[in-house]
Amino acid sequence: MEDLQKCFIEVQSIDWETAIVSFYIVKRNLAKGKATYKVSQVNADENMRKKLRDISVKKIRKSNKVLEYDFQTVDLDDNLLGISTSETDMQYLIDKIVADETIIANSYDDLLDSWIYISCLEKDDNRLFSVRYISSSWKTKKVRQWDINVIFKDNMLIDIQQDDILKIDNKIDFFSFNGSIFIADKKVFETALNFRAGMEKNRDEIIEEFKELKLFVNVDEIATLVGSNLPRLRKLSKVKKSGYYKEQEFLKNLKLVNDEEKWGIKYSDDGKLVVNKDNIDDLLIILNNSRLKSPINQESFDVDSKHKLESSKNK
Repeated sequence: MEDLQKCFIEVQSIDWETAIVSFYIVKRNLAKGKATYKVSQVNADENMRKKLRDISVKKIRKSNKVLEYDFQTVDLDDNLLGISTSETDMQYLIDKIVADETIIANSYDDLLDSWIYISCLEKDDNRLFSVRYISSSWKTKKVRQWDINVIFKDNMLIDIQQDDILKIDNKIDFFSFNGSIFIADKKVFETALNFRAGMEKNRDEIIEEFKELKLFVNVDEIATLVGSNLPRLRKLSKVKKSGYYKEQEFLKNLKLVNDEEKWGIKYSDDGKLVVNKDNIDDLLIILNNSRLKSPINQESFDVDSKHKLESSKNK
């Protein structure tokens, strides 16, 4: 987390207003849950590049701080979520751009049905990749009343002041810098980079860990009950990230508190957890230590996201 914050401070310290801008579109093909991408560079006139640069600069200035990526965080306001670029498909796209392995868009049809667009800002030896998910507007021949009006003419995107042909708005969903991604819109980020696939990978990995640790009587039932259900995939990924299931003291206390609070979690005679369709959601919450009690009135709550107070971190 400290590294993410340092990285973002570095982003804010760079004078991106004088950066060189290049523009890319990305097309995606999704087959059997696996995404493949085609990256094309698009020429843009100076006025267009200035507007793209200004959009990135404005977002950086407006953002407050970085929170570590949370699979269930909802409201960000002007905060950002941070995650390693290498954990996402974005690393592949950046590698293609940096290695100059992209093709040039030569026709209007080359732009249609694109998935995301990327503005690459270069300042000295620094590169910032700002990403926006493309709506269905790029599937049509004519669109009206958008923030930036562009046409594709003479192998170049040109800013115009009349009817739109393609939509480029003034928003950024996430940006990547020096190995970190900073997310402004979590839902769009997960859609754009096929993040469900990453959570499904987490599911398979943690099931194997559960088997090695022999925590459950019927561990394969977890894989069946979670499946591709997005809310449960999120919860299971949170369990994997927090790692409480690896701590013997946590597991010991869990059994004691379960008995005291009458949570209804079942154990086998040899102390293994029993999972079924009726308790899977409770188990995912509890294994992430997300069933909390208020010290004020002793009420208990199941929480979607949580951040440790500094006082508790130091205990």
